[in-house]
Amino acid sequence: MRKLIVGVVAGGTLLVAAGLGLVYWQASSALDQFHAGPKGAVVKAVRHELNRAPRRRLVPLPPEPSAQTILLIGSDRRRTGGDGARSDTIVLARIEPRRHRIALLSVPRDLYVSIPGHGHDRINMAFHYGGERLLTHVVRETLGVEIDHFVEVDFRGFKDIVGDLGGIWFPVDQRYYNRNVGTLATNYADIDLRPGYQRLDADEALAFARYRHTDTDLVRAARQQLLLRIVAREALAGAWNPLRMRRLVFAFAKATTSDISRLGDVLSLARAVHDTPSGHIVRRVVSANDVVLDGADYLSASRAQLRATVTAWLGTAHPRRVAKSPTPRRSIAIARAPLVADGGRGASLVASAANGIRTCSPTSLPPGFWWPSDAVRSYTLAGHPAIAVYATAGSGDSALWMYTTWKDPPTLSDPSSTITRGGRSYDLYTAAGRVHEVAWRLGPTRVWLTNTLRDTLTNAQMIALARSCR
Repeated sequence: MRKLIVGVVAGGTLLVAAGLGLVYWQASSALDQFHAGPKGAVVKAVRHELNRAPRRRLVPLPPEPSAQTILLIGSDRRRTGGDGARSDTIVLARIEPRRHRIALLSVPRDLYVSIPGHGHDRINMAFHYGGERLLTHVVRETLGVEIDHFVEVDFRGFKDIVGDLGGIWFPVDQRYYNRNVGTLATNYADIDLRPGYQRLDADEALAFARYRHTDTDLVRAARQQLLLRIVAREALAGAWNPLRMRRLVFAFAKATTSDISRLGDVLSLARAVHDTPSGHIVRRVVSANDVVLDGADYLSASRAQLRATVTAWLGTAHPRRVAKSPTPRRSIAIARAPLVADGGRGASLVASAANGIRTCSPTSLPPGFWWPSDAVRSYTLAGHPAIAVYATAGSGDSALWMYTTWKDPPTLSDPSSTITRGGRSYDLYTAAGRVHEVAWRLGPTRVWLTNTLRDTLTNAQMIALARSCR
């Protein structure tokens, strides 16, 4: 009997080991897709620009050997370089496992920079002239930051990733609409999104990421950063599951081009992202000014602006002790903020959308904000009645109020902290110390307020707006 038991245990151990070996082999095979076929030449070219110190650093790097800086490229075609291809999205992602911190830095595609061999031009033209290798070189030298890896996703690949996730839950901050009928005024991508928290499919997410026709490149960068954050959160949602991660790695690998070739590197990065509290995710955009050169519009950043941007992105302005563990529930200071009475417009909007759920009515707005004509929407959210209403200071600068009887929407799953004001408890959802969402309960109704795309409302304004909902 003892021999039988030992045999069963040994056999089971071998089966588990074989199973894990198969998982590892399949995941490693999936990573081969990063540089399969024509991708191989791209990876080989870009590797010459990776892990190289820039000629001049703007600021010193924080001392964290485990940190990784990854250049994320979103291209507007599967083909790389030449024939009209552009880098539609340029983001530097700094992943710092010891500090439990992730920092995203978007580079506006219209930023006026020096491109070796081509003079000065928009930074996205570096991709057009010399593909991923030249773009990597230009980003490294412009920002003075060494780049460890690159990941490129084209439009089709982005749609594939969102599709594999089954869509993403996202707070659409305002009304987005365009139907391209061939006129000059409508000659851009179709989009039809109504305000409110909702599940975006692959086509809707891509249209949202690319949109910028009524605002600016800086606002679009904020949209893309939020999408990246939510895509990563949904991909890594739930308990740590190597089998699920292998499946997602395979889907991601098919949709991308990258120099990353070791499964251990992917799992380490995924683990770092998974373990980073949402409050420790920093979003920055290169500070720049509008400039017109020879009749063309550009964005120009001085060396001082670039230094300040990189300093904020790296978090080195005020050195802090390295955190030993995540502290997502750290309290934040809330000051008073003046608001402007809205004359009862918010109350009438919410009343017009009444669908049997308990609500409160916004009574005040930040200075410069107003209720647009299409501000309110009544709809069904995950099978529950819902109301969305937004106020705006202009396209790309809108705040969103949500009401629903859905008890556990994903966006409210992990508050950073909780405060009590006027006898009401508020959950705060912060990113790098900035309040992005405030949520509370009205009986069976979940109510929450979402900051603008760039979190332009202060913490004090967000709390004051929540308290003004009566």
